[in-house]
Amino acid sequence: MSETAKNTQSKGSASVQVAEQHKISLVELILILLLVGLVFVFFFGMRQLRVDKAAEALAFEKFETVKPVLKAAIDAAEEYKRTDEFGDYPFDFGQLGLSDTDTYTIKSDENGNMYVDATDFTIHYDAEKFTFTATSTESFGKADVKVIYTLAEHSYQVEDPAPDRRPTVKDEWLPQE
Repeated sequence: MSETAKNTQSKGSASVQVAEQHKISLVELILILLLVGLVFVFFFGMRQLRVDKAAEALAFEKFETVKPVLKAAIDAAEEYKRTDEFGDYPFDFGQLGLSDTDTYTIKSDENGNMYVDATDFTIHYDAEKFTFTATSTESFGKADVKVIYTLAEHSYQVEDPAPDRRPTVKDEWLPQE
């Protein structure tokens, strides 16, 4: 055999052996992609979880500031009922005797109805149903979340038009009596 034929044969067999040693199978490739995917899912998932927890803590803090205001209005209505000669709840918000403080102000709307403005929530009194309704404003993070307290039943209820969108008021945050 000639020299050239020997050189080409040996180079060809050497290159085939090298290619077989570094070949990655489809299963190995899938496992690598799976591991990389898991790392990304956990990394970004944990990051989003921290963001969601911080937003929920902020909403809880904002709701905690309105609870004493709502409690003061409820206590004023209960006191009015105890001192009323007929044992009725007040028929007007003005009969509650609430006055402005550093945490809330008493205001009137265009119809002359009085309400409490507590920055993140407004509290209205319904004299027909004897309920207090604390409605969230945009400064809470989402408007129109309603916390309704019924005086006759001494119970709270939360109405959220979009409960899947955050922030919202959770039932666990409501005062327990």
